[in-house]
Amino acid sequence: MKKLLSITSALLASTLASAADLSTIYEQAASNDPEVASARASREADDYNVMIARGALLPQAQLNYNISKINSEAESIDFTTGQSVDANKNYTLNELELAASMSLFNLNSWYSYRAAITGNRGSELQLQLAEQQLLLRTAEAYFDVLRSQDNLSTAKAEEKAVKRSLEQTKQRYDVGLIAITEVYEAQAGYDLSYVNLLGQEAALEISYEAVENLTGERYESVAPLKEKIVMELPEPSDPNEWVASGLSKYPSILLAESGRDTVRLQRNAARSNHLPTVKLVASYSEADQAPFGTSEDPTDSTTKVVGVQLSVPLLAGGSLYAQSKQAALNYAAADYDLEKQRRDVKQNIRSLYHKVRTDVLNIKARKQAIKSAKSALDATETGYKVGTRNIVEVLDAQRNLYQAQRDYANARYDYIINLLNLKFFAGTLNEQDIQMLNTWLDA
Repeated sequence: MKKLLSITSALLASTLASAADLSTIYEQAASNDPEVASARASREADDYNVMIARGALLPQAQLNYNISKINSEAESIDFTTGQSVDANKNYTLNELELAASMSLFNLNSWYSYRAAITGNRGSELQLQLAEQQLLLRTAEAYFDVLRSQDNLSTAKAEEKAVKRSLEQTKQRYDVGLIAITEVYEAQAGYDLSYVNLLGQEAALEISYEAVENLTGERYESVAPLKEKIVMELPEPSDPNEWVASGLSKYPSILLAESGRDTVRLQRNAARSNHLPTVKLVASYSEADQAPFGTSEDPTDSTTKVVGVQLSVPLLAGGSLYAQSKQAALNYAAADYDLEKQRRDVKQNIRSLYHKVRTDVLNIKARKQAIKSAKSALDATETGYKVGTRNIVEVLDAQRNLYQAQRDYANARYDYIINLLNLKFFAGTLNEQDIQMLNTWLDA
């Protein structure tokens, strides 16, 4: 017997040793999550928007070469003889041109360039947001597994206890101590506990699927949460400080601010379409000219041009006006979006702050509720044995105990997830929070 226990203990220790912890799963998720990879690729792609927009402000040059083979047939009059003669010509014309230009004044291109820079900042913030969301999603998926495991363990214990009560009830009925109705009630209680057990088994499998979706790897076990953990009230204790942090650091607000600035610059660019543009132009060309008179050979010509080109938009069918009004309305929409983000963050932070405070008190109350439910169950079972309580009361007391255990476990996980969400909306969530939570695990 001792040998069997030692083997069982060794197997259990081996399982716990191989269980993945939160840091391991996060590192795997950070390497394989497609959302972060997509945000990173988008940021790198947006880097080229700055280069593309800057190109309109820098010198432009192009080289053109044309070659034309000409075959002409014509008749002319020889004025000395008065006779008609053929004037057919076959020749080839070559033209080589090098043209260059540089913008001297173009506010549309300038504002478009500034908008591209601001938009590139937005892509960096989008990546930062995706990385913080990954921290949150990983923690939620991990603790959802632990939540499902605890709920499954409680469901198994409840099913086992109710089954034992059913067997005892049948035995008491067989010896004539109780009526058949108590057997039916015990059977109904067992059926409900068994159905709950099946549901919890499915929930655990689904939670592992969520972890696999994040990491691309299948895990069979994860490190559990330690029992003795001090879950304290959030610091700082003033919710207004959390709100101030969120308004200045939360990536979605910064992203909305960046988006508004981008749209503002795009609006300025659209308005600039009404203004003149000035650019420096230069060209050099060598070209063949068509033969003159009776000559059959083309003549050579060289042209050099240096100048300043002024363009003034006069009429575009109303499109410039429409673009300007459209850009102004887009800016107004971006401003409203920013205000909505700020209001949502204020609400989320204040709600989460109060939830975390409630969770701390709830954990203490739920822990005491387990003790009370255990005492009530013991008293009810004793009364059932002496005939002062019936099986329904026993089953109710058992359900109350296991419900208290589930509520306690869920309260602890609610505290962790709500605290992480609070830090997320405050813009302070980072990898150190994952490392801190990892110390709470029995890894």
